[in-house]
Amino acid sequence: MKRIIVLLTVLYAALALQAQKITINLPHFASKEYVWIMSNGEKLDTVARSTLDTNGQTVLTVPPAYNNWRGMSSFLLTSGGGLELILNNEGDFTAGCTVEAPTINDIYYIGSKENSFFLEQYKQQQKSLNKTGAIATAIQAYTPKDRIYKTLLKEKKVLEKDYAGLQQHIAESPLYAARMRQMWNFCNGMGSHLDLTEKEMMEEGRQYVREVVDFNQLWNSGMWKPLFSQWMNIEIAQKSDSILAADGHAILAREQDGNIRMALVKKMVLLFNQYGKENLLSQLGLEDLLSPGNQAPKLFLPDSTAMTPTNSLVIFYESDCGNCVNELEQLKGNYAVLQERKIQVISISADTDEAIYKNNADTFPWKQKLCDFKGFDGVNFRNYAVVGTPTIFVIDGKGKITGRYAHMADYFSK
Repeated sequence: MKRIIVLLTVLYAALALQAQKITINLPHFASKEYVWIMSNGEKLDTVARSTLDTNGQTVLTVPPAYNNWRGMSSFLLTSGGGLELILNNEGDFTAGCTVEAPTINDIYYIGSKENSFFLEQYKQQQKSLNKTGAIATAIQAYTPKDRIYKTLLKEKKVLEKDYAGLQQHIAESPLYAARMRQMWNFCNGMGSHLDLTEKEMMEEGRQYVREVVDFNQLWNSGMWKPLFSQWMNIEIAQKSDSILAADGHAILAREQDGNIRMALVKKMVLLFNQYGKENLLSQLGLEDLLSPGNQAPKLFLPDSTAMTPTNSLVIFYESDCGNCVNELEQLKGNYAVLQERKIQVISISADTDEAIYKNNADTFPWKQKLCDFKGFDGVNFRNYAVVGTPTIFVIDGKGKITGRYAHMADYFSK
């Protein structure tokens, strides 16, 4: 037994020695508190929390649980400011800034090709954009008859060519940092060229998410939520349900990793419900056992007993969700009508704060109000596959689902 303990001790020591370390050097921020955050989808994990020493330095050690983690982490001072740190199995490196009021030009990385690439491409890109903006403003001050006008147009063309070349260089780079730069550009509405029309930008963005984005890389980038929000805004702007459904189907078909695919499914369901496109979910190639005609799952009560809802309207909500507040107000206003039809209302909250939940739930006129304070991880949320609120189910006398809605108005109209 002692020999096993000794061997394990040596093994853990060896692993600790191999753990990646990042030296942070911020001499003008001595004794400041900091946090180190890594992202998994929309979840942010604080993996370190401490204080810089009197020289403004610290050494971050990648926790054993994150040895295989690849992505964009954030080193943040609690008083404001910080550094982005890409981890991609490069080994130890240093990051810092030696001035008191830093700009992007004052940050440096030593020993990290990934982080240096990400920073350098950003600086070149911003320089190009700033010059292009200045030229565009100057052109407006002149007319084609002015001698300088042609010179400004020529310079504008040069800058557009340089920008396109930079984007091509990023696209061709095998570095993880290059993929992060592409994701960041997409989230911020930047295309491969500066002279793209709005329609061309939207088409390029659609094709990028549909065919190019690596969702495993996206998962740990910190851009899971903003990237899909930008994608959905583009899809909605095109006003084509057929294109939206086809793109959503193509995105899901491209991802085979079980965990990431499930996260994509949840994201699609959430977005389609948020934008009133839940009627298109059946076209994504998913088997939806919670669609109308199927048996409703049981609901678990506070005492852990289970009940099958019948003649019921079940609404999943959050107290601090603006859309939920609107739907709940409509529900309260029409509650008497539901009573006349002998339809019971069951509300299920994703609240995790008991006081917030109680203050809101106490205003409901119905009796069945459920909350286990586990948020979207609660048993009822999981059983009904609810990943976005508000979500409303209508269930008949035999316990079968007759409708699934995001808005009370859609139900009342029927």
